[in-house]
Amino acid sequence: MDEFYTVNQTALILKVHPLTIRRYLKEAKLRGYKVAGNVRISQEDLRSFMQNFTSSPRTNRLPITNQTKSFTTTDSLFRMKARGLSMNRIEQ
Repeated sequence: MDEFYTVNQTALILKVHPLTIRRYLKEAKLRGYKVAGNVRISQEDLRSFMQNFTSSPRTNRLPITNQTKSFTTTDSLFRMKARGLSMNRIEQ
């Protein structure tokens, strides 16, 4: 009999986030079965997926810059003060 895995177990095996597994299921890249309201992936389907699937390369993200931004009195952060919030420095 074929062994079945949960979404979380499959994510651990593939070293991806469980939401990635759910996306693969939704896009029909990976086959799953609903059992008592829960999704299960068979061992055979997982093996087939691992042999045939090639992940897309990651896109390069824009570098983080160290630009500082100054606040003005028109910023929403300052408008919140009127709603009972204060801008006091938090002591650590």
